[in-house]
Amino acid sequence: MNLPLTFERHGRNHRIWQATGYGLVVLAAVLIALTQPSYQMLNFSKVAAYSVAILGITIVTGYSGQISLGHSAFFGIGAYTTAYLVADQGWPFLATIPIAALLGLAIGFLVGLPALRIQGLYLALVTLAIAAVFPVIVKMDALAEITGGSNGKPVTIDWKKPGWFTLDVSNEAWEFLVVSAIAALTFLVASNLIRSRVGRALMALRDNPIGAVTSGIGLSMWKTGAFAVSAAYGAIAGSLFTMVIPIVSPDSVGFALAFQLITGVVLGGLATITGAVVGGLTMVFLPYYSADWSSGKSFLFFDPVDSGLLANVLYGALLIGAMFVMPGGIVSFVRGIRSRIVRFAPPPPTTPSTDGATQTTTKGST
Repeated sequence: MNLPLTFERHGRNHRIWQATGYGLVVLAAVLIALTQPSYQMLNFSKVAAYSVAILGITIVTGYSGQISLGHSAFFGIGAYTTAYLVADQGWPFLATIPIAALLGLAIGFLVGLPALRIQGLYLALVTLAIAAVFPVIVKMDALAEITGGSNGKPVTIDWKKPGWFTLDVSNEAWEFLVVSAIAALTFLVASNLIRSRVGRALMALRDNPIGAVTSGIGLSMWKTGAFAVSAAYGAIAGSLFTMVIPIVSPDSVGFALAFQLITGVVLGGLATITGAVVGGLTMVFLPYYSADWSSGKSFLFFDPVDSGLLANVLYGALLIGAMFVMPGGIVSFVRGIRSRIVRFAPPPPTTPSTDGATQTTTKGST
């Protein structure tokens, strides 16, 4: 057997490959729900929520080419919207998600307006300012009844496994499955969006803005639209996170979260849909296992009492090492290895025949 095996993209073998991958993801989620303890269920639920936020950054940065460092603010908008509607207005949790998404969409559109005139580091600075200002706004006394001020906004979401669900899982595992199902829906929408003419327009603007505009692609519409959609994804992620962690505070949606999300995007893969999931996993579990490994250990000039510092050093070293080994992100690295075994090539072009029908141009034909 000659390697790599080459299959036609969107052909039968490619569809089988994709279906197998989706099936393995579903199986993994079910096994996690059945086997993991409650504290790990919390971590995996956080992965699902963070993955949606990272996917939003992927849309605006990876596919649209606009640098955004302020998605922690959109995350916070969704989290506070859900907390307020559930705690103060008595809304059911699921009903708050569309409201948070619409609010994020509107604010993201407004934030996208400066992107029409600035780009690069200047746009990054504007979005970073948004991430810095948002925690200050939610601490204001004028909004204390809505946001809870500096102490945060607690919320109680009484979510229990329904009787019709036959799997023997805990309530925490049921929450994980619900959050994962909603996250999967957002990934399906994003995947179809990127593969449509919308995605092609965004990538054209990213790769060659002048050529894209010359071809008739509206610069202002697509740039602001990309920001709006990515902000909506960030708000949905904040809503999902509120279900997992039933309190929203200014510190949880500040600078630290903004940089963690960017780290997840870079580690997973900047312009890959599946990279958002990998980014979410690394965002939650890389610090977790770094702290677990360094707990109570002596290493070089670090004493056991300095295990927190050692964990931070280890975390930073792993990030630097990952970028040296996998500069395109983990997903791009894995795809490079896979391409040595299996490749998916685009279908051969078709040319019109003399009778008006189309025929496939095969390799070596004249």
